[in-house]
Amino acid sequence: MAEMVFAAGAPHAPGLVGLLGAAPADVKDVVQDMYAAIRTRLLATKPDVLIIVANDHLANSRVRCYPDFLIGMAPEHKGPYEWFKEWIGCRDYVVPGRPELSEAIFRGMNRRGHRLFAERENLRFDDNVSVPSVMLELDTTGVALIPILQNCTVPPFPDQRQSYEFGQALAEVIRDELPAGLRVALLGSGGLSHEPGGARYFFIDRDFDLWFLELMASGDHERVLRELTIDRMENAGAGGTSELLAWLVVLGAIGPCKGMQSGYAVHADFKCGIGGVIWDLHGSKFDASSAPPAPPPPAALPLGDPPPAKLADFDPTLAGHDLVQDLKWNPSLREEFAASEALVLDRYALRPQERAAIEQRDFRTLYDMGFHPYLGGQLARFIFGNTAGKGATVAVRKLVDSLRGKQADEFDKDQGVVKQ
Repeated sequence: MAEMVFAAGAPHAPGLVGLLGAAPADVKDVVQDMYAAIRTRLLATKPDVLIIVANDHLANSRVRCYPDFLIGMAPEHKGPYEWFKEWIGCRDYVVPGRPELSEAIFRGMNRRGHRLFAERENLRFDDNVSVPSVMLELDTTGVALIPILQNCTVPPFPDQRQSYEFGQALAEVIRDELPAGLRVALLGSGGLSHEPGGARYFFIDRDFDLWFLELMASGDHERVLRELTIDRMENAGAGGTSELLAWLVVLGAIGPCKGMQSGYAVHADFKCGIGGVIWDLHGSKFDASSAPPAPPPPAALPLGDPPPAKLADFDPTLAGHDLVQDLKWNPSLREEFAASEALVLDRYALRPQERAAIEQRDFRTLYDMGFHPYLGGQLARFIFGNTAGKGATVAVRKLVDSLRGKQADEFDKDQGVVKQ
C-alpha cells in the first residue's frame, strides 16, 4: 500500500523562468519563496515519485483527436521540447521516470472507468512540466517523475467534478495498486487567471485569483465543486484559467485537507497571476459545521467588446490548426515557412478566408472563424518571434492589437504583490 505524503498546487507561467530576473524585486520574492517552500516541504517528506498533473498546451495531440488524460511512461523525462525552449528561456533537464508505476496507474485508472491514454516516448513538455521541474530542480533530487497531462483546452473536456472524480480514482490506484511503502507526492501545475492567445492576454483577474487561493486552502471541497465552474474560470481568462482543473485532480486525490497559501503577485510579463498552495495531508480536515460563513465569489468581469474568443466556439476542422502543429514539431518546416510562407501555406487545405487572414495577420478574423486561441498565440510567435522577453513579447502585442486594438498598455498597469 503506497502513501501520499505531499500535495501542492502552483502556476507554471513561462515567464517564471526566462523573465524572472527582470521582474520587480517584490514579485521575484513571491515566485522564489513560493517554489522554495514547495521544494523544502517536498524534500522533507522524502518522496520516491512526484506525479505532476498539468495541462497539455496542444503540444502532443491534434485538436481532432485529443485525449482528456495522457500519462508519460518514458524511463526518463526530458525537456523542454525544442520549440518551446527559446520561448520559456529554460535550461535542459532530465528527470528519471518510473515506467512500471506509470503502467500500473494506466491499468488501474482504465479499470475504474477513467479513460487514460499513454505514451512510452518522451512527451513534448513546454512550461507545463518544465517550469516546475526547473524551479524545483527536480533533476537534482533523485525523485522520479510521472507526468499526467490533462485536456482543459479542447472542448468538451472534463469539468471540475469529473476532474475531482479522476483524482479520487487516482488515490485508489495509489493506495491499492502501487508498491507497499512507496511514498508519492502530487503537484497540480497550472493557472492562475490568464488568457493565452486571447484578447485579454495581458489582463489578470486579481479578485478571482485571491478568492481561488483562499478557497483552495480552506479545504471546503463541496464549495469548490459548486462554485469553481468552467464558466467562472473561462470568464477569468478564456483557455488559460481552466488549467486549474489540474489542482482539482489533486484535491480529489487528497480529500478535504486544509492548506497554506503563498504570497500572490501580478506582473505583466508573466501574463498570469502567481500564487500557490501546499496542503497539510496530516492536519485537521475541513469541518463545515464549524466553518465561518464563506464570502461569495467575486463578480464575473465584463467581457468587453468584442468579447474574448471562447473555447467552445473553436472549429477543429480548420486546416490552420494542422499548420501550427506541424510548425511546432518540424524545425525544417519552420525554416521553409520563414523563407517562403506562401509555399508552405499551399500545402494545407486552408479556406480562402482563413489563408487571407493568416497572410494579413488578421487574428480577429481567424478567431471569428473558430481558430483555437492557444494555436493563434503560437502562430503569432512563428510570425513575429519566439524569444522570451523579445520576439515573444512583440508577438503577443501584435496579436492583442489585432484582436482588440491598441489596448495592451492598459493591462500593464495591473501589477503588484499581495502578501499572505
